[in-house]
Amino acid sequence: MKRLFIILISSILIFIKGNAQIPEIVWQQCYGDYENNWYVVNEAMNSGYIFAVNRASGDSISNYHGGADIWVVFMDSLYNVIWERCFGGSDADNPWKIVRLNDTEFFVFGKTSSVDGDVQSGNNGYSDIWVLKLNIEGDILWEHTYGCTGIDDPRDMILTPDGGFVMIDRIGIGGGDVSQFYGIGDCWMAKCDSLGNLEWEKTLGNTGLDNCMSMTVNSAGNIMMIGAAQWHGELVACFPDGAWGDVWLVELDLQGNILDQHCYGGSEYDCGYSIIELEDGYAFIGSTASNDGDVSGLHDIQISEFTTDFWVVRLDNQMEIVWQKCLGGYRNDQPFYITSTEDGGFVVIGTTISTDGDVSGNHSISYNYMDIWLAKINGEGELQWQQCYGGKWAERLENPHTVLKKSDYNYVFAASSNFSPSFDVQCGTFYNYNAWLFEIDTVDTTQIAETLTQNKQLNIFPNPASNEAWLQLPGDIDLAQALVMLYSPTGKLLSKAQPTSNFHKIETSRLPAALYFVRLWNGSSWQSRKLVVRCQ
Repeated sequence: MKRLFIILISSILIFIKGNAQIPEIVWQQCYGDYENNWYVVNEAMNSGYIFAVNRASGDSISNYHGGADIWVVFMDSLYNVIWERCFGGSDADNPWKIVRLNDTEFFVFGKTSSVDGDVQSGNNGYSDIWVLKLNIEGDILWEHTYGCTGIDDPRDMILTPDGGFVMIDRIGIGGGDVSQFYGIGDCWMAKCDSLGNLEWEKTLGNTGLDNCMSMTVNSAGNIMMIGAAQWHGELVACFPDGAWGDVWLVELDLQGNILDQHCYGGSEYDCGYSIIELEDGYAFIGSTASNDGDVSGLHDIQISEFTTDFWVVRLDNQMEIVWQKCLGGYRNDQPFYITSTEDGGFVVIGTTISTDGDVSGNHSISYNYMDIWLAKINGEGELQWQQCYGGKWAERLENPHTVLKKSDYNYVFAASSNFSPSFDVQCGTFYNYNAWLFEIDTVDTTQIAETLTQNKQLNIFPNPASNEAWLQLPGDIDLAQALVMLYSPTGKLLSKAQPTSNFHKIETSRLPAALYFVRLWNGSSWQSRKLVVRCQ
């Protein structure tokens, strides 16, 4: 037995040493029906998670109104569903972001074309921004619609230090709540108090194509908005480079006064998606099709096809470019999300249809299908590692608000997929877009290496596992009293066995990639451990 123990320890230490800390899928679940279900967003509460998805049928869900509803699901920390409910009316209703207010209340930010059901605040046009304030039990505390007399395209909503919120919307016409429209496409910003009452509104743009994607509140208490501007003039004080448009970064105070603005880009279309504040400046991620001006390093093979890269830009406190980096392959790469990491680097997330350049491991078998792509870069923008997540068809992220960060290597995604089972997507069988929720994480291999030699507690190795895992029982356990149980991510008992030695084998070759739970009864009490099964 001692020789077996040494062999097992050596094997697991080799496994630990030979595997980089690249996050793998540790849990996943799909939700949907025979209709396409996308516009998936998520947020964390102290007691669990909330996600929302548009649903075009009422199968197996409650309070469905017709058309397309916003289906909100509250889950505990182990992803067990606590409650679910549809919100909307008889027309189309879609979620765009969930905003946590406190431990017991949150906002759903989206849009609606309905004028009935839960939508009791009217509609200015074809579709309006729709904001719902809900409590942790799913009760509507209040709801309100905002917008122009045409189609409102919601982009972001953030809380402000005074207890209210600011929202941005892309509009193609004025009227309704919109007092000014410059032309073609404008950005509409509105500030509300804590009860949803409109305090002020402002249109940002000019007669060209202007865009807005997301916002943040900086350390000075001002609003930083990022998007794109096509031309100089009106409220666009900077000078976009080229005919299509540049990344447009605007700083405003809480009264809506523009304090500063900048344009970044080249001669093709460049659009900013997400910006974060750092101790000594900012970093933003955008998409670029340029390879001149401020942009260099585009993956472009000079063919007629329009290609885009992730464009990561580091700014100093004077908003000057410190460095910039194009990431991606020689097809379209669509960015959404950026976050800083403790080592001074960044994680960037989006989707890709590329299979070359910086991108490897794309699962899609069709030329135009995409995977979700995560890349880790250092503080100078150099690529350290990357990973694709997905199946053989297409996986989607809709906006920058679909990624929930728990730590530098631990994220929860609210995505959608149109084929399962396939590669990473292992939750049910479907051939249309379903909501695909999944969590990625790395295993604390340092702790595994330290505890394996102690033989005083319950250990599992290798973890993550592919074909099999070994459960190391405490050395003083009475095997005649011991019982090992394996549970699914939803808490279903999968297997039960009595171990015959202090090393118990768990077969994992037939298990889908997910996070499982192992429980050991030692005759007087239970011990539990998590087991990650990865794709083979």
